[in-house]
Amino acid sequence: MNSTQMTVRSNGEGVSEAVKATEKIGLDAGLGKKEALRLQLLAEELLGMMQNIAGEVEGEYKVEQEDKSYRIILDSRIDMTKEMRKTLISVSSKGENEAAKSFMGKLRDMIQVALLPSENGPSALSMGLMSMGSPSTYNSSENLDWSMVEYVNGVKSSQGADAEAAWDELEKSITASIADDISIRIKGTRVVITVMKTF
Repeated sequence: MNSTQMTVRSNGEGVSEAVKATEKIGLDAGLGKKEALRLQLLAEELLGMMQNIAGEVEGEYKVEQEDKSYRIILDSRIDMTKEMRKTLISVSSKGENEAAKSFMGKLRDMIQVALLPSENGPSALSMGLMSMGSPSTYNSSENLDWSMVEYVNGVKSSQGADAEAAWDELEKSITASIADDISIRIKGTRVVITVMKTF
């Protein structure tokens, strides 16, 4: 297994280097230019989402490669201020964030909302990506496990305008169309996002 690891920050520090390192590990492993570009796009989307999460975020970015399989991992701790929590609680109590129209935007919002105190979390998680019959888990100890594959299956088995809108978002998303799966695991303030792709 080949891997590369570095520290990235939401202020942009290390992000460009991480994207270049991701492309390099793909090319070094024998990916063609087109495949390496897809891997790079997944890295850019993941790191772009981190840069848009409220507050200052620092994380360990890692790419693991074995044969034609790749795992892009962002492991970070996100400490939210009282003001950030207040804003997110206000947004989640209305049921949706008007600013989050894309799949990645809603993914970002789900992470932020899951970091709210447990008394705000479960009702807030009825919004967005947790509302489409996904068997993802959330409990009062502020743990969350979410999988894009499970979410897609939930969307496929649902009907109505919400399901159609969710499917439209998935089809428009670069990440959802390229990645084989995205998993998000949250425990307390620790957020681990893993993007998986096999060529």
